[in-house]
Amino acid sequence: MTFSEKSIRDVTSAFDARGKKTSDSDSKVTVHAAIRRVGFLYERIRNAVEYRDDHLLRKGGIERMLKRLLLLESNPDALAEKLVRELVSARYIPDGEIPESVLTNVADCIRKYHAVARVNNDQLKHLAWIRGVVAVEIEELLVDHTKQKAVTAFLFEKLIGRIHVHGMDVPEDEQRIQLYIACERSLWKSDAQILSFKLLRVYLPEWMRSEEWIHNPRPIAERLIALQMRIERTLTHPLHQRFLRVVRPWAVSLSMLDDVLKDYEGDSARLFATPEELDRRISDKADASYKAARGKLRRGTVRAIIYLFLTKMVFALVLEVPLENALIGHVDQLALAVNLLFPPVLMFFVGLLIRVPGVDNTERLVLGVRQIMDEDPIPVAEIRIAKKKGSSQRIVFTLIYIATYLLSFGLVVVLLNLLDFTFISITIFLFFLSVVSFFGFRLRRTAREVVVVEGRQGTLSILMDFVSLPVLRAGHWLSQNMNRINVFLFVFDFLIEAPFKMFLIILEEWFGFMKEKKEELG
Repeated sequence: MTFSEKSIRDVTSAFDARGKKTSDSDSKVTVHAAIRRVGFLYERIRNAVEYRDDHLLRKGGIERMLKRLLLLESNPDALAEKLVRELVSARYIPDGEIPESVLTNVADCIRKYHAVARVNNDQLKHLAWIRGVVAVEIEELLVDHTKQKAVTAFLFEKLIGRIHVHGMDVPEDEQRIQLYIACERSLWKSDAQILSFKLLRVYLPEWMRSEEWIHNPRPIAERLIALQMRIERTLTHPLHQRFLRVVRPWAVSLSMLDDVLKDYEGDSARLFATPEELDRRISDKADASYKAARGKLRRGTVRAIIYLFLTKMVFALVLEVPLENALIGHVDQLALAVNLLFPPVLMFFVGLLIRVPGVDNTERLVLGVRQIMDEDPIPVAEIRIAKKKGSSQRIVFTLIYIATYLLSFGLVVVLLNLLDFTFISITIFLFFLSVVSFFGFRLRRTAREVVVVEGRQGTLSILMDFVSLPVLRAGHWLSQNMNRINVFLFVFDFLIEAPFKMFLIILEEWFGFMKEKKEELG
């Protein structure tokens, strides 16, 4: 098997895509080295108390800083400069790389938010959604995403028309959108905010041409409310997960090919000259990815343990101990010790037991690369939708599903009652059991990002899923709402961050003043 020149040219052009470089003569945003060290340390501590995937930390930082600065600064130009300088000091973007001219574009994004907020000022959830969209837009201004867009477009073009849906009448436009979302999520793990911004550009191209409407924002602002609901429906479409499962094998193979091409920068023709050599290099990269997944798993486990320990300490000191003293008159030392140590210990063992893929997975990755590089269309994938269940069948399944909740949580409650746990200790134990189980599920998903071959489920595995699913579902719901009750986040964001960042600004201005005085000495 040999690869055609067109296939080689298409894939290399996608992976070599780069954005427009700025002139070296452009003034760049710089921050004093001491400020960067302190700012970076603060961000490491701040991120330890909010569990977020590594690739989303920068976007999360932008959104958090933007939310705070919008309350403290009304001038978009001044706000944009403060935001970018904070991002540099936190090392989310490199020092001396962002041209000062980009600050104007960042300020324009902030003006769009202000314009919409003036019209929809009573729609708090909607404004939070817009703020997240603006954070994504600002990140794209500060960080080059040209290659990501090119690779996503390449995979999309390879898969378009190759996924057939049976059993559901889905318009072609909706299928194309679901395919694009699956490409984005499987390649780059884009979250709802990132996808919302990308869909917003498609559904409302005027958003990117703010000069046309910024002086009369009402029509755009009113359309945005309906558009948000449309985008949220698109992101929760019934076919979303099915498209994602179909796309993932080719997305992972494409990511492996990207890693191999980095080693052959400027000489990719030598790699593609012998397909056997490409196969060997893909296999080597797959093995390296498995090792990297183990390291990522260890880091994720440590972060989760720290996060759980800190939040559990707060629960123990602020909620569990005072409540038991007030309502029961004493604190059960055994229950307190178990509740305090159980979450991090369980998280440790969950991380320890997660396994990474093997040889059959590597073979599927190699096959996926060959299919991507082949000039012929890739094989057709089928998505089959089962017929809708009758009302009586749905009722029976719903009752069984409810029974699994009663069984799973009931067994735990019975066991804790035997250990003389109070109802307060039992409630807190169940809370952290659910959260830790879901964190473990997320860590397992992280470790299996390169898995494209699913193993067969045995009887024991099916039984475990039956018992653990209610706990995971409860943990999923709790994790989505935990930020509202995370005391550490409140302390950091409202009591520490604002004065701390103000101190850093004053400190940097002092450094600049001292530098000027030193230069006056000649």
